[in-house]
Amino acid sequence: MMQTRMFGTTGLRVSAIGLGAWQLGRSAQWHDGPDPDEAVRIVHTALDAGVNLIDTAPGYADGTSERNIGRALTGRRRDETIICTKVGYFPDGSPNWGSDAIEESIEQSARRMNVDHVDIVVLHNPPPEILDGTRSDHYQVLQRLQDKGVIRAYGTSVDWGADIDTVLTTSDSNALEVRLSALYQEPWEAMGRAHERGVGTIIKVPLESGWLSGRYDAQSVFTDVRDRWSREDVALRAALVDDLRALLPEGVSLFEGALRFLLGYDAVSTVIPGSKSVAQLRASIAAAQLPLPTETYDAIRSWYAARLADRPLDW
Repeated sequence: MMQTRMFGTTGLRVSAIGLGAWQLGRSAQWHDGPDPDEAVRIVHTALDAGVNLIDTAPGYADGTSERNIGRALTGRRRDETIICTKVGYFPDGSPNWGSDAIEESIEQSARRMNVDHVDIVVLHNPPPEILDGTRSDHYQVLQRLQDKGVIRAYGTSVDWGADIDTVLTTSDSNALEVRLSALYQEPWEAMGRAHERGVGTIIKVPLESGWLSGRYDAQSVFTDVRDRWSREDVALRAALVDDLRALLPEGVSLFEGALRFLLGYDAVSTVIPGSKSVAQLRASIAAAQLPLPTETYDAIRSWYAARLADRPLDW
């Protein structure tokens, strides 16, 4: 049975594993995502398994992610679902950072998903002048929408601990989406401060762009967005994966260990591995059913502190 957790002090209760919908679609620029029928099956399989948090954005799969979610939810199951979407970019990927565009962006997302409201809204990795609530009015707009009941929680998607602290000290945000994985623990301490403040957290990139799925090694060659890694980057990540795999108990795969490690941290509300197929989704759900032994959890934390704390991996 899927474990659920409180999403900070928002009153929302979310599944420990959420559905990351970054790849939930196929378009001119996104060739390897699922077709619409498979996308609907993925959403329905998630809901049937107790997954209730779906994370998307206008630009995911050029807008087809939100439209596919709409196909899956049409006429059914909206009350079973907590939807998180983002503001800051149009579906074509162009920026849309005016605070006066926030409400319209949310309304457009709701229309694409054929729903009457969105539960959680986060700024989509905003530039520094928007991230800092003393320099922009974006959080004030989101707070007004929460006060009106248009949304239930709001905040920002971030990658670094310093960004979390900026959000905590310059806004009343109650939601964060944070990059965190066994190979990237830089925001860890700041996550704890967010937890103490009652902020709900969604963990993005939990499999470190596929490295913790177990499918890549030092010989892997990348031609998509992952071609950002040099051969030296690939060699380093492959070595780190080997180190991490050696820390896991016998019978626990790298994929399972990566998800269980994150879920062992009480500052984590939900983890959103991406799923391009029903099989991938089911694997993620199954992987999260058991905790890691405490000694393994501690060993991964200690290994990271010794190996990577002084030079965290870039995305």
